[in-house]
Amino acid sequence: MVVVTAPRWPMVPLGALVDCLDARRVPLNRAQRASRPGCVPYHGASGVAGYVDRGLFDGPLVLLGEDSAPFFDPLRDVAFFHDGPLWAGNHVHVLRPRTGVDGRFLAHALNTVPFGAYVEGTTRPKLTRACMNSLPVPCPPLPRQRMIARTLDHHMDRIDRQLRELDAKAAAADEYVRVAIHHAVLPRGGPWPGPVPVHGVMRPVGGVFDIVGGGTPDTGNAAHWGNDVMWLTPADLPAGPPAWVGHGARGLSATGLAACRATRVEAGALVISTRAPVGRVGMTTAAVAVSQGCKALVPRGRDVDLRHAALLLRVAAPELRRRAGGSVFPEVDTVTLASLDLCLPPLHQQRAVAAKVWDMLDRQARQAHARDRMRAVLREYRPALRRACINGHGM
Repeated sequence: MVVVTAPRWPMVPLGALVDCLDARRVPLNRAQRASRPGCVPYHGASGVAGYVDRGLFDGPLVLLGEDSAPFFDPLRDVAFFHDGPLWAGNHVHVLRPRTGVDGRFLAHALNTVPFGAYVEGTTRPKLTRACMNSLPVPCPPLPRQRMIARTLDHHMDRIDRQLRELDAKAAAADEYVRVAIHHAVLPRGGPWPGPVPVHGVMRPVGGVFDIVGGGTPDTGNAAHWGNDVMWLTPADLPAGPPAWVGHGARGLSATGLAACRATRVEAGALVISTRAPVGRVGMTTAAVAVSQGCKALVPRGRDVDLRHAALLLRVAAPELRRRAGGSVFPEVDTVTLASLDLCLPPLHQQRAVAAKVWDMLDRQARQAHARDRMRAVLREYRPALRRACINGHGM
């Protein structure tokens, strides 16, 4: 349960604390910003949107989103402090703190305001100037404002640094997994398909699997959709390493399956995306049909380990993209996929390689889960700490 405590400080309307400089704003679109490169920030509703050659304003300033800002997301900022030259467009209020008001404190305080009663519009929320001026803001004495601002700046910087470190570790882990999978199935490296392993064979996909295409029924016909048949699209397949999949975001009715002329394949097949994007791979745990953006690969015999084949196809994604045709977007047709060569070691080696990789993937998944938990804790701690300090209960 979250306990909401009342501020210790008097509440003052924002309009009494700042001078609004909105009349001096000049919007620049992306092309106009690109035509005047520089190091002066161009500020939009949600932060810095680019850089230009000179400023319209000079700080200290507080920037508060006017429209399309994340007013209803407590984990994202809508107010920012800036000291120095700045250019601002029409989607952000430009506020100059008056004497006795610390701009850094004010930006932190505005990020604790519940905007629901002050923002107008539903599809594109907007904070009008009149509503902005009436926003209630805690206003402690100036020395206390400065102390709170220093404390919050320190802790916010530390939290942001920890979040960046978590993101960097996640990116490094993803690259480690990609390289580890590549070297596991192509131990000598080099271009696809790699050298034939000892006692191994080179076989095309079409010689190992039956390739089954898919389709999509009329999306506007509700009778085509249901839970009779699980149905997979490229979006339902994992963006990273291969993984087991048993269902997608939508399912087909028996009528829908017949209407799109797709074929249901039993569990134990591979599904590979062949367009938008090319090269995602999943292994089915249930009977499924696929959209026209995928191909289902049904093993013909028992001489191929499904997990090893999935790893091979995931590593082959760049080669498939290179071979893809299509004028609107890259697409791999059945003939191209069938002709892709696979280097297959003996079955016992395939199983050993797959087991080793999946042990590694399980470890990485546990570490990723721990990072996600830490990231969630930090993101929730950030606004909670800010509210406590601004309201006078955290210091």
